[in-house]
Amino acid sequence: MLHKRLILAFFGINKSRRLPVKEPTLQPNQTDKWSFNPVWIIPLLAIFVAGWMLYQDWSSRGPTVTIVTNNADGIEAGKTKVKVHNVDVGEVSQVKLSNDFEHALITIEMEKGTEKMLRQDTKFWVIKPRVGTEGISGLGTLLSGSYIEVEPGSKGETPSRYTMLKQPPLSTAEDQGLRLKLVSKDIPKMSAGTPIHFHGFDVGHIESVDFDTQNQRITYRIFIRAPFNSLVNSSVQFWVTPGLAIQSSSKGLAVKMDSLETLITGGISFGVTANEDNGHTVSDMTQFTLYSSKEQATDNRYTQFINYMFLFDGNIGGLEVGAPVEFRGIRIGTVTQVPYHGLGFSEWNKTLHNPSIPVLARFEPQRLTGISGDDDMTIDDWKAMFKSQVELGIRASLSTSNLLTGSKIISVDYVVDPKPYALTKVAGYPVFPTVPNGLASIGQKVSALLDKLNSLPLDKTVSSLNSTLTSADNTLKTLNKATKQLDDLLASDSAKALPDDLISTLRELERTLQDYQEEGSIGGKINNNLATLERTLNELQPVIRQLQQKPNSLIFDTSNAPDTIPGKGAK
Repeated sequence: MLHKRLILAFFGINKSRRLPVKEPTLQPNQTDKWSFNPVWIIPLLAIFVAGWMLYQDWSSRGPTVTIVTNNADGIEAGKTKVKVHNVDVGEVSQVKLSNDFEHALITIEMEKGTEKMLRQDTKFWVIKPRVGTEGISGLGTLLSGSYIEVEPGSKGETPSRYTMLKQPPLSTAEDQGLRLKLVSKDIPKMSAGTPIHFHGFDVGHIESVDFDTQNQRITYRIFIRAPFNSLVNSSVQFWVTPGLAIQSSSKGLAVKMDSLETLITGGISFGVTANEDNGHTVSDMTQFTLYSSKEQATDNRYTQFINYMFLFDGNIGGLEVGAPVEFRGIRIGTVTQVPYHGLGFSEWNKTLHNPSIPVLARFEPQRLTGISGDDDMTIDDWKAMFKSQVELGIRASLSTSNLLTGSKIISVDYVVDPKPYALTKVAGYPVFPTVPNGLASIGQKVSALLDKLNSLPLDKTVSSLNSTLTSADNTLKTLNKATKQLDDLLASDSAKALPDDLISTLRELERTLQDYQEEGSIGGKINNNLATLERTLNELQPVIRQLQQKPNSLIFDTSNAPDTIPGKGAK
């Protein structure tokens, strides 16, 4: 009760001793004198000490920071520290819900002198154990507990609130390098931390991923570390490098596999494609397009092209979008639409006679001249050149480039004795003349031959040959009879009265007829030939019947071999 005694003493009150109060008497010309009571020293000293302590506490305090986060997991008031480079700069003083109960509000008491690091670009995030594409981090917090890391800012004013980052930033503002923006539409999303490669070297990573709902495309912010940032110029292109890629094209089945790291995480590569000169330097946040493959990135560099419509009468199965257009093995263009959908069925019947199947493709002169276009030829010059080559006999045809996959390409080459052709237009595109390919021509010729064989009157021909053989056989019998009659005539007595010349002629005729008899040299040969011809016709009868039923059996095997039944293994 010391403070009560001090108060009583201050006012001159003593409970233990009460003195009678005397009425003051007024005396003229008498003034009151003020005197300091030593008892006041103690309360005045207490007030001074308390004020000094309050001042020291107020002057030693730093700024108060409020952070908004979706989840305050692992954050405790009075325990969770705030660190910069593993040095304590503050402590969490309060954790509570926001007024709308949608977020958590974390109040941090920062130490004095930290005001300069609190700017608009200051970042806060929680350090705790994490497992991601970039590896395992934060294992030290298993014993010490989670804490909040701060990346000091340098731009802008201090905001009233900060937003907690969901993931630690992969690079800091002090890191030297180049930040760029990549956009893609048809490529699956890649996560932050995905590495950026240049010729296999890890030179950067994806910092953040966002989705543009208005343009429906994915936006990536990437960081290229110094000194590799000097490799980026306006001519480079970026493409996805999957760890394992299996691609079937007109060239065959291609299997590409990068490093084990890329196989697990994937990645993005960049570089200058073929036939491309070096461009100028770029600044931060320059936008580039992200392509699905290096081939797609290369194809999109060709900005000069001539569209043509190709009308094919045969089967276009195996011809796909992106298939090459080649001239004697050299790629000069690309198929862009198979089939072309700009024609309605009624217009097909009006414009196309068969109807043919339209395919839209384009010639790309830059594949021959390079992207820089060193020659002086313009697109109009190329159009005039193609027109003149059509007059000289250049034609397009479908050819199979891969027998395994059945992929087809458009092959352009000169043909012998070309039919006159005048360039026309279909759906606004000039029509490039086409011819059947080699296999199609052979098939058409074989089909025509089979049609002719099928139209031949083979039954009548065989019947006529049988009649001829019967007639020849009757003729030989008649000759045999005539020869006997002549022999009898010459052996009779009446033949002696004939002149010698006539007898000589008859004997010569007799010898001739004997040669045509069955036993004679000529007659025997005729009989043998007739017998051989008869056997041949008899053997041709099944073949003729089969050709009449199935004309293509002359080329294709029609024997139905029984299915092989696996036998039991050797005992």
